[in-house]
Amino acid sequence: MVKFDMLKYYGWSSVGTLHQTVDVFSLAMAAFLDEAEENGIDIITSESFANDPAVQVSNLKKQGARIIIGNFYENKARQVFCHAYKEGMFGSKYVWIITGWYSSEWWRQEDPDNSHDCTLEQLEEAISGYFTTDALPLSLSETPGVSNRTTSQFLEEYSDYVGGNVEMLSGYQEAPYGYDSVWTIALMLHEAEQRLQNSTPSRSISDFHYNDTDMAEMFFDIMSNTNFEGVSGPVLFTDTGDRQGLMQVEQLQGGKEVRVGIYDPSSSAEIKITWSDDPGIIWQGGKPPADAEQLVEKFQVVSFALFVTMATLASFGIMLALGFLWFNLRYRYHRFIKMSSPYMNNLILFGCILAYISIILSGIDTSLTGKDEYLLIQKTNCWVLAISFSLAFGAMFSKTWRVHKIFTNKKLEKRVIKDVQLFGMVGLLVLIDVFVLSLWEGIDPLQLARQTGPQQEDPNDSDIVIVPVWITCESKQPMYWLGTLYAVKGLLLIFGAFLAWETRNVTVAALNDSKYIGTSVYNVVILSFVGVAVSLIMNHKVDASYLLISAFIFFATTLTQCMVFIPKIKSRNEVQPSGTMLTATWTKESEETQKEKNERDKRVSSLNDEIKRLKEKLTMYEDRIMELENNGGQQDKEDTTSVAQVHTNETNASKESKKYTLATTKDSKNNIPSTTRDSKNQALTTAVLPGIKPNDMDPRTGLP
Repeated sequence: MVKFDMLKYYGWSSVGTLHQTVDVFSLAMAAFLDEAEENGIDIITSESFANDPAVQVSNLKKQGARIIIGNFYENKARQVFCHAYKEGMFGSKYVWIITGWYSSEWWRQEDPDNSHDCTLEQLEEAISGYFTTDALPLSLSETPGVSNRTTSQFLEEYSDYVGGNVEMLSGYQEAPYGYDSVWTIALMLHEAEQRLQNSTPSRSISDFHYNDTDMAEMFFDIMSNTNFEGVSGPVLFTDTGDRQGLMQVEQLQGGKEVRVGIYDPSSSAEIKITWSDDPGIIWQGGKPPADAEQLVEKFQVVSFALFVTMATLASFGIMLALGFLWFNLRYRYHRFIKMSSPYMNNLILFGCILAYISIILSGIDTSLTGKDEYLLIQKTNCWVLAISFSLAFGAMFSKTWRVHKIFTNKKLEKRVIKDVQLFGMVGLLVLIDVFVLSLWEGIDPLQLARQTGPQQEDPNDSDIVIVPVWITCESKQPMYWLGTLYAVKGLLLIFGAFLAWETRNVTVAALNDSKYIGTSVYNVVILSFVGVAVSLIMNHKVDASYLLISAFIFFATTLTQCMVFIPKIKSRNEVQPSGTMLTATWTKESEETQKEKNERDKRVSSLNDEIKRLKEKLTMYEDRIMELENNGGQQDKEDTTSVAQVHTNETNASKESKKYTLATTKDSKNNIPSTTRDSKNQALTTAVLPGIKPNDMDPRTGLP
């Protein structure tokens, strides 16, 4: 009973047992196991061994036993504690309660038949602080007992009787029990004789024989009710005949077993152990250990401060996007902004705003809302994040595709790609998202799931193990659905990177975003890979996971919209870019008005008409010459001269027409003023049409 009172006092309700398979220990352990349930003690595991206890000690640890009841001889005790040292089953987390009648410093002795491979220092470390329970052979009372002797008087007489130095005698500790046992029998026989004398017919103990069951029952009844103070303490018995004497609890302290408590079965208190204060129990951990690791669940939620911080950053991003949207609407008719597809820019901004909203939705967990609302919010977040990507990058890549189609047109055919076609491309991407997400919701919808992380020891209490717990949304086959979405987004990024590379030489700043697209794709790819890895590896660290993923989304989104719109803001006051149409570069100084182009075309057309007229006249003269030759006649020399003159004029007109076209183009490139070109026109007209005088020419164009 002393063991049960000790277990109850310290609140140890789960224990493991280990005993040697010999009758003295097996019977005692069987009785302990029978009474354990009645006393509210749960036996985690009960191990027994005959030879080497290595496997049994290891099983105790595997089953999580920390309070261990051991019954074995001291030669096996050395092996048990050697294996306990190897398993780490000692120190502040473990309590061993063993038999209390071992010899002094038993761990220092050696037994070749029961050897072990631990050093003395290792054994002393393993056994430090163990407890023993044993009968207390001497009464602690100074009042004389039934023999009219105190305990000290008995020891003095006993020492004189054996000639002194009683500690050298084997079993000297049991001498008080033998003395009180004689008194118990004497008192029982005395009481039995009185009862037999008063019985009818009168009898005596001298009439006893071994077949007399009535007298045997009388003896047992008298013994069961025996209660007196002996030199070994109170003498009384249980209903089963076991002695209920004083028991002592000792602890190994500094290499010696020190009494720290006394169990008095006659006490009326619920816990019959009286603990000593001097010396008291020494706990290696400063307090009694727990009988098992206490698993304490700690729900992991996004800290409110972190959520507010990221929500503030996301709100700033939304305001920045709204500012860019205002700029895009305010200057949508500006030539530079108009050339950059302002409607597609609006879609990019709407996608960015949805990405920022996703940051806020990701930070809302069960600490801020109910479980049903949390599930709905996370489902919405999946849609928001997927569609935001398609809107932002779909719009960016679609308008780049238009630039690609125009500037890779080798046949120089006129192509008109309207915004409605680009809207259709973005809409197709969004429809793909809607289709995949709808199938996901219909076939394998997200459900709330309870996740637990790796156990962590409480830094303030080694007996407490913290189990991180958090609520997530999961489906049965998430990798199929996420893989599909990742594949679609990945192909979109690859397509965008291809378009950026193909249009890298288009230098119209208003049309070409290839450099910014390439940078955006690079950032998104890197951050996406890191974000996915972080979400898989650090999912049990809610704060760190939310911080990193939200920071990635914020950085990628903000960088993308700034790279798209800040150059447009800086160029909003510029009229046009520089260069020629073929190289897509323009300058303000070389710009020609449409009117000047029309006048130039008219002059070229007039020269072509004159060439055609001279060719017809030349043909007429050639026909006439051939006719004269056939007739054998000879025409006037003036006619021949006229024909030669016409031919010369035709040749000159053709040459000058080509020179004019090349000169005009060259003048345009070299920024030659129109007045200079008009002078050249007059010279060209005079050369081609010698009959025309300067006064007959148009002073503005230089043509007749």
